[in-house]
Amino acid sequence: MTCSVHVELRFKSMADRDTDVVDISELSAQTGLAPSALRFYERRGLIAPIGRAGGKRIYRAGTVQQVARIDLLKISGFTLPEIAELIEPDGHVSPDWRERARTKQAHLRRRLDEIERALTMLQHTIDCPHTTLQDCPIHRAVVDTHAETLRTSRAT
Repeated sequence: MTCSVHVELRFKSMADRDTDVVDISELSAQTGLAPSALRFYERRGLIAPIGRAGGKRIYRAGTVQQVARIDLLKISGFTLPEIAELIEPDGHVSPDWRERARTKQAHLRRRLDEIERALTMLQHTIDCPHTTLQDCPIHRAVVDTHAETLRTSRAT
């Protein structure tokens, strides 16, 4: 009695074997970042390739979310060095991420207060009935107050 087994071999490239990877061109297309920017992120330790296929860097498909995470942190005011300290290339987050987020939130609130004051001042300059700002007592008072703030903050 003879038994036969039919074996079919299919050789595929690494990218075909693992659909959970993207090459640098695909990652660029999916994130809108130039390949040079992705390589910069790589040098900064923000993303990491898992190898090469056809001479191109390849990344886990989840790297698209990592780039999105980096972008959201940038929008939130974090610098790239701060982001590199906060998240690892695989997406793991620093244990003190909540404290870092609270610190950044406080910084953004202070910045928002500054922006709101600036918008108020600009609106007044637009609506001011005086011919020149130097003639406006409100503008002069704002400038004087700010000058005092500068003197005080420089002295400390």
